[in-house]
Amino acid sequence: MRSMLRVGVLLTVAAALALSSREVSAAIPGSERTALVNLYTSTNGAAWTNSTGWNGGPGTECSWYGVTCDGAQAHVTNLSLPGNHLAGPLTSLAALTGLVNVNLTNNQLTGSIPSLSGMTSLEYLFLGTNQLTGSIPSLTGLNVKVVSLSQNQLTGSIPSLAGLTSLQLLQLSQNQLTGSIPSLSGLTNLQLLLLAQNQLSGSIPALTGLQNLLVVYLYTNQLTGSIPALDGLVNLQGVDLAGNQLTGSLPSLSATPLMQTFNVGSNRLTGTIPSLSGLTQLNYFNVNLNRLTGVMPSLSGLTALQKISVNNNGLTGAIPAPPASLTAGNSELCFNFMLSSGDGGVDAAWTAANGEDWLACQIPNKRGDANSDGNIDVLDVFYLINSLFADGQVPLSQCRANANGDASIDVLDVFFLINRLFAGGPAPSPATCTT
Repeated sequence: MRSMLRVGVLLTVAAALALSSREVSAAIPGSERTALVNLYTSTNGAAWTNSTGWNGGPGTECSWYGVTCDGAQAHVTNLSLPGNHLAGPLTSLAALTGLVNVNLTNNQLTGSIPSLSGMTSLEYLFLGTNQLTGSIPSLTGLNVKVVSLSQNQLTGSIPSLAGLTSLQLLQLSQNQLTGSIPSLSGLTNLQLLLLAQNQLSGSIPALTGLQNLLVVYLYTNQLTGSIPALDGLVNLQGVDLAGNQLTGSLPSLSATPLMQTFNVGSNRLTGTIPSLSGLTQLNYFNVNLNRLTGVMPSLSGLTALQKISVNNNGLTGAIPAPPASLTAGNSELCFNFMLSSGDGGVDAAWTAANGEDWLACQIPNKRGDANSDGNIDVLDVFYLINSLFADGQVPLSQCRANANGDASIDVLDVFFLINRLFAGGPAPSPATCTT
């Protein structure tokens, strides 16, 4: 009996020792525990919305709220505490060498983003909607798929993206970033490029070879230069470059059959609107507040189009028939030089889409109106002088700027307008233009 009891006790002790051994071997390294505890301390963990398990004894870390470890429970792989009221400086996570995902969005993190050097397992970095400051740390040598740092107060330039061949999402919108957009060459897996509402300058880098690109949102920056070619971007669905200082002509859209949103309003673009043929998924098209000329292209077959904004340009010619899909009162056609289609039903349909009589808000197409403001006055004289002799803007319309009707724009047009305005000289002839 005593022998059996002794064996039972030994088995119990052996089992306890085995369990203890497993727990010790399963514990994460002390450096990883320290990194977690430092984060808890720095961000006022006691006031977190949920801090279940945090600061428990060694070996319990993998059960802490928001912490996930690998199968062996040997390394932290996931740290997910979004909207959990973390408040304070973000501490270094570099000791978490197996970390794959960091999601600390929608907290009150402050200070700069610590170095990411050596975090080669990191694939997802979500730190958006915080109060982070300073510059974005180097991404060189990482294998990240997602970098999402929007809605912070980050400054400085965007670091090099060279070698980030796994990158799928770069979301840096609504910060205070400056400098140019780095090269995107080789980022063949990039799907979403979201850099809007910063202070970025320089030109938009080439998009060549980015065949997986879905969305490019760079609006409300200080970008200059031309819009890069969109050839080969067969999956592209959204382009928003509004509110920059872009010049040159609009790119061809013929190679982007999946395009849904195209917004390049409030720039300095010139030339004509390209063909929209085949864009059967196009929902929103905005080129307003530019210096575009020529006629509006055919909208036939654009069965998904709900809003088109072409206002405040220099468009001329007869307006094409609108698609039936346009939402009433949602489109913008005013302040161009467009003419009636000649079809009362078409004109009425455009008035419904525009929300007001679109013909009544067109600018009168008068010869001599060099600055295209609808009036012939001394401002046109100054405009012509500036254009001819001080590298000012090129007139939107050759016809309107050619006041004397001799088919060339030169100092004789200046004299003609002065004579007309101040000495009772002859009126321009013919008085109106069609282009």
